[in-house]
Amino acid sequence: MKQRLSRTHFLPILFASVIWLASFDNASAATFYMVSDKDSAVIGDTLKVSLKMDSEGAGINAAQAVLQFPKDILEATGISKDGSVFNFWLEEPSFSNDGGSVTFIGGSSSGIAGKSLHVVDVSFRVKGAGRATFVFTDGAITASDGSGTNVLSVMRGLEVESVSRQELVPTTPQIVRSAVPSARLPAKAIIAIPSYPDPAQWYNNVSNFLVSWDLSADVSDVSTALNRNISYSAVKSEGLFDSKIFPAITQDGVWYVHAQFKNNIGWGPVANYRIAIDTEPPLPFEIKALEGETTDNPAPILEFHTHDTLSDLKEYQVRIGDGDLIVIPAKDFSGIFTLPLQTPGVRNVAVKAIDLADNGIGDDIVLDILPISSPVITFVTTELFLEEARGLTVKGTALPNINILLQVRQTLDGKGEVAAKGAAQADDKGNWEFTFDEPLRNGNYVVLVHSQDARGALSLEIASSEIQVKSKPIIQIGIFQLGRGGALILLVIIIFAGFGGGVWFYKNRQKKIALRTLAAENDLAKVFKMISDDVDKLAKFYQTDNPANIKFMLDKLQENTKKMEGYLKAGIDRIKDLF
Repeated sequence: MKQRLSRTHFLPILFASVIWLASFDNASAATFYMVSDKDSAVIGDTLKVSLKMDSEGAGINAAQAVLQFPKDILEATGISKDGSVFNFWLEEPSFSNDGGSVTFIGGSSSGIAGKSLHVVDVSFRVKGAGRATFVFTDGAITASDGSGTNVLSVMRGLEVESVSRQELVPTTPQIVRSAVPSARLPAKAIIAIPSYPDPAQWYNNVSNFLVSWDLSADVSDVSTALNRNISYSAVKSEGLFDSKIFPAITQDGVWYVHAQFKNNIGWGPVANYRIAIDTEPPLPFEIKALEGETTDNPAPILEFHTHDTLSDLKEYQVRIGDGDLIVIPAKDFSGIFTLPLQTPGVRNVAVKAIDLADNGIGDDIVLDILPISSPVITFVTTELFLEEARGLTVKGTALPNINILLQVRQTLDGKGEVAAKGAAQADDKGNWEFTFDEPLRNGNYVVLVHSQDARGALSLEIASSEIQVKSKPIIQIGIFQLGRGGALILLVIIIFAGFGGGVWFYKNRQKKIALRTLAAENDLAKVFKMISDDVDKLAKFYQTDNPANIKFMLDKLQENTKKMEGYLKAGIDRIKDLF
């Protein structure tokens, strides 16, 4: 048994069908919402609900949704695609009264943008009383980014109160007061509408809107209307009130809010407030590259043009890759646009047409800008000394009589600081030469060179071999060189090494003197101890009056005295050796 594919399975097929595969501007959020032509309805009335999208100013190209409605209160009687921003449908809009649902999957061959992008209108018959709540139970809105990214962030429902005709009560709050008699007709109302503050402008927002005015003391009655006629005359009084909420305007075009006051004299002049609604984007268009999508023209010429059937065009917005937005006023635009000079490479160019209500539609094109022939570097100064007056010279060959653009950069992955720039021109044989006079600091550099023809077309950039800028050597032994900076560093090293060695030698000698002095002191102490012992023994022998013992001790005392002399002389000699 075959299973019916779900909408989530249909979506990849839909996205694959979308022609416009690249976006003008990636969307980050989008909204589904609904508006109705009535805030409240009476049983037996018809009710129209419009499904809308707000693209948040970005480009979208497909959407799908499931809308649920209360089947015990409402009965769907029809669905219309008229005025829809979608021009193809993978799943036709349809409704089911058994399930109380509306479904669709639609797409556009162009990226579209707007605050009130119209999808479908659904008509209902009110068959029961109660609060009719409409909700989205499933949905997706896809960005025109070539990836089918779902950018739907909000699904806003709708509520409509349904009552019997006997229960219908006025929804506009009434003012109860006694009017002050007047000698003349009431003044014309001054109408204010915050949702549409400027009657001269076009708007693309669709929702219920508040209308207000000030009442003078003599006014006793107010009559209002919303229609497409600029003329109006009060039919009947609606009571006394200073504000009223009108239902959303679900049809594009110029509408008028009318307000008229009455006093004891009669009905005064009618105030007419213009509201211009345009929710449809401009007509789809296609960008054409007049010289082909692959060209060596650095300023490709594009042709594009469209128009808006209602509010008229305001501007075209052009973006090249991730570059800044280029705004072209639509007034007096001939349909031909020359891009600014481009470097070689592939460029995505997106164009968006914006109408006076800020609805947008776009197209894009991918251009491949071909490079002209690159120059060749045949010579470059690879070593420069700071003390020399000569500059950095570069020589090479290129196409005859073509411009050569050069710049010197520090070698930091080819993205170092630009130290100097220059330009030369190849002669009739294609030879060129240039010398940079700007002084360069110590470091390593490369020269980057490309050709440029009379149209401004560029070649691919080529790089020279590395160039070393340094001080002229003061010391050179074979390949070993020391410049002024190196020699100064070497001298500093020698001075510090000599000073450090002297300090080390001095401390080491002091340490040795201390050790040898200590050794001499120890030897001297030992000799004095021996002599002291001999003197003590000699004193004892004198007491025994033994001449032999006395002579023995005198000889020993003489021997130890000579040893003491030798120890002292040896210790002093060892200390002298340190000086």
